[in-house]
Amino acid sequence: MNRLKSWAQLTICLVAAVHFGSARATDADKANPSAPSAAVNAPQGPAAGEAVKNPLEEMFESGKRAFEKKDYAAAYRLYRKAAEQGHAGAQCEVGDMYLAGQGVRADDAEALRWYRLAAEQKDADGQAHVGLMYANGRGVAMDDEAAVKWFRLAAEQGDPGGQSNLGAMYLEGRGVDRNDAEAANWIRLAALQGEPMAQYNLGVLFREARGVEQDEVESVWWLRKSAEQGNADAQTMLGQMYSIGGAVHKDDAEAVQWWRKGADQGNALAQYHLGVSLAEGRGVDQDRELGIKLLTLSARQGLALAKDYLWTNGNISVESSNR
Repeated sequence: MNRLKSWAQLTICLVAAVHFGSARATDADKANPSAPSAAVNAPQGPAAGEAVKNPLEEMFESGKRAFEKKDYAAAYRLYRKAAEQGHAGAQCEVGDMYLAGQGVRADDAEALRWYRLAAEQKDADGQAHVGLMYANGRGVAMDDEAAVKWFRLAAEQGDPGGQSNLGAMYLEGRGVDRNDAEAANWIRLAALQGEPMAQYNLGVLFREARGVEQDEVESVWWLRKSAEQGNADAQTMLGQMYSIGGAVHKDDAEAVQWWRKGADQGNALAQYHLGVSLAEGRGVDQDRELGIKLLTLSARQGLALAKDYLWTNGNISVESSNR
């Protein structure tokens, strides 16, 4: 994570290689205008437009339905059967289940094996997942250069997770020379496809003029897109921007609403800001007791700002406060 201003930090974390809908209808076209349309895998039947049922695809869809019902044992069985017959999507799902230990004992090496099978079929999702495994050293020794290779393969196919992660590697200089402009280009492509972490990072890049010209209006636009998808970092930063004013009008009550969303997800900085607002009655009815509880939660996550506030405003230490 690269720290920026005291209240704004750029969260450079690797995101799961999942697909998102476009943030704006026209933005998806901007993201990869030359990309070919996805091929329809199901063969056409005798009548024009009538698809013949594909047994592998049916098995895969049955696995998805079982997973959605949290019947992980059944989902694993169905995904595994389709994966063994070469269904790339099922291979990625089996990898996910090994990674998370859902329906099967957790096994990073086995997860990587299934991701690699999908990646070797040039499946972008599989390629991006292999990159994540190398970047995080799961199931294989950490290797940033290998991670960049796989992220790039996925990114060049238009995969938003691969694009976002490739941008993150350029920002950190991991496995590649640090290059903010190149990072911004890849992150923008992912953000245009609706990837929330990319939208957040792009918002911060516009605010901090890293790889792009500074533009606080554009920054707020991307942060809001990310926050509305539930990204806690974006929610927290948006609250900070409303509390300060500038690109948006100063509005303490609006700031509290965004901090509350971030705090509900356990974001330490959001807990801190919401706690202070409650303790001081800023933008919300005063509730010192709840404010102290939130500040304590934040402090226990290691946030120095929360520890300092508790000590300065009541000589409360994290160790002495009620658990």
